[in-house]
Amino acid sequence: MPLIRTLLSLTLTLGALPAMAAPTPADTQPGGDDVFDMSLEQLMDVVVTSVSKRSQPLSATAAAVHVISADDIRRSGATNVPEALRLAPGVNVARFSNNRWSVSIRGFGGRYANKLLVLQDGRSLYSQAYSGVFWEFNDIPLEIVERIEIVRGPGASIWGANAVNGVINIITRNARSAQGSQLAATAGTELHGSLFASHGLALSDDAHLELHAKSQYVEPSTTLEDGPARDFWRTRQAGFRLDAKAGGDSLRLQGAVRDSAAGDHFLQRTPLIDTPARSYTSVGENAYLLGRWEHLSGEGISHSVQAYVEKSRLDILAGSEQRSTFDIEYQQQRRFGAGVDLVWGGSWQHTRDELRGRAPYVTIENTRDRAEQFSLFAQGEFALVPERWTLTLGSRADLKDDAKLAFQPNARILFTPDPAHSLWASVARAARTATRAEQAPVATLPARSTGLPGPVSHVVPVVYGNPDFGTEYVRALDLGWRANWSRTLGTEIAAYHYRYRDLRNARVNGDYILAPFGAPGFPYVIQPLLLDTSERTRVTGIEFSADWRALPAWQLAASFSLHRMSHSSMPRSSEFSEGTPERIFSLRSAYDLAPNVQWDVWLRHSSATSTYSFSPTRRIDPHWGLDMRLGWKVNRTLELSIVGQNLLDRRRAEAINEPLPSIINEIERSVYVKANWRL
Repeated sequence: MPLIRTLLSLTLTLGALPAMAAPTPADTQPGGDDVFDMSLEQLMDVVVTSVSKRSQPLSATAAAVHVISADDIRRSGATNVPEALRLAPGVNVARFSNNRWSVSIRGFGGRYANKLLVLQDGRSLYSQAYSGVFWEFNDIPLEIVERIEIVRGPGASIWGANAVNGVINIITRNARSAQGSQLAATAGTELHGSLFASHGLALSDDAHLELHAKSQYVEPSTTLEDGPARDFWRTRQAGFRLDAKAGGDSLRLQGAVRDSAAGDHFLQRTPLIDTPARSYTSVGENAYLLGRWEHLSGEGISHSVQAYVEKSRLDILAGSEQRSTFDIEYQQQRRFGAGVDLVWGGSWQHTRDELRGRAPYVTIENTRDRAEQFSLFAQGEFALVPERWTLTLGSRADLKDDAKLAFQPNARILFTPDPAHSLWASVARAARTATRAEQAPVATLPARSTGLPGPVSHVVPVVYGNPDFGTEYVRALDLGWRANWSRTLGTEIAAYHYRYRDLRNARVNGDYILAPFGAPGFPYVIQPLLLDTSERTRVTGIEFSADWRALPAWQLAASFSLHRMSHSSMPRSSEFSEGTPERIFSLRSAYDLAPNVQWDVWLRHSSATSTYSFSPTRRIDPHWGLDMRLGWKVNRTLELSIVGQNLLDRRRAEAINEPLPSIINEIERSVYVKANWRL
């Protein structure tokens, strides 16, 4: 995309211009909005929008919600969004390598975690071709993130299909809060170098513009056999945001261009590949423009229209994709009397794509496609007993031109016996729609040894896409209890039971096929598999989190989650039963050694996981992780920090890429230093 490269170079130049605006106010300096200076009551009054698409305090939400603030991210030492998501209870993050992650909520992890909807300012990052999120091609600078809202549990009644197990909404900062100039430079052993620059200026009293740019390079890690890996990661990006107000109207316009490259060693061995590993580099390019208009009428009715256009190119080992997307949504909020709040709206999305497989791994018959989706949603909140009982009823209907109507209702009840406690329950139905990668291609999976004597030594599974691949559904029950036991101690417990049906399954489709005589490679037979929706699964779990301000300068945050999955239709291991740890633990300590010196310690644990497509099965042992950060606020404009990550082990494996496997990489101990200037 020559246009993307031109815009990228231009914006990088603009982002490096000297400041022309007034110095940043003290409350927007590094650490000026320190979340550890807030009381638990203030934390419960943090406003969230991802549960109902309207602003409401966290304490008034009938859902398992967690907010990761910009200060949480800064003090954690995380260098990218996936690593920052470890801060939230119940979110499993595992690194395949230095450029690939598995991020999931309540099970169903893996390279293509398809039960989780991820958004940036309401724009979906979910891959419509492959399902899940390619995190290496969606590197959002943490410096522009205002907060990340995580809703654990179905959010489909508001956000639509694919918000099955949760919603992650990455919300970027308003241009008004990004005035002046910022420069953040990072260098270390794994993160070789990262440079972020932003410049904000006031166009008028009510209009502000921010430009930003970032470039980074991450070094490769080490393979399981102590050899050099090829998981380097390079990203370059630039963007802008314009925020303006006029009377009862507000306007936001934002956009970005991004160019990413991620290396890997492909491990698949097929009859047409004699070498055990193949080096390749995945490339992703993306450009989008998003606009949002909001209007508050004199009757207290709020209208909003949001639209975005996006163009992307993706080139991975399995094939390439070019996609154009246009999405527009209208939403209205209004209040009836003193006890009824209503949110309703509709949206239309149009996409065009071109998918091409890469032989011998994947072939695709219908390379070009266009699709449209229409959606209507409505949700009402009813105060049954003011300040005690609140009932929320909502539903969304999604209609794709190639699928049946997906009806996704939700009902929530919230009980607040007193200001310090709240209990809630919800029942919901959510759906995940089929992707092009499940309907169109023919994919060759890694060859497996038969382990039997004779002329045939290997079996090669070949998966055939299914044009009639259906929609997956879940029926979910959620329960929760929040409590503030004192001004220094708060807890939250969430429990859930989910029943999934029509899950993806690759079933044997016919007899084994003997390879043609004289075929290259080793002797083998072909096992034909057809994708269908025939599997059923149940998931039950519980999550606990606590925040304790042990001292005025010391705060502890702990979380523990446990989930169990049972298959009612298939006794063998599958992509759903493996790859996600049953137990996750996190303990974070934030201590102010002095008014300008901070010491942060973060301890994590994950239980064991296993592979499902490797033969023989591989196991990832239980592992602990320890990160530390020491930060020094030199003055009002400069902050220095040193961060050590994975300090307990010289290196370890966290996850194994499946079903198209890479060489197993180990995550190494690393150290980096960072300087952050705000002028």
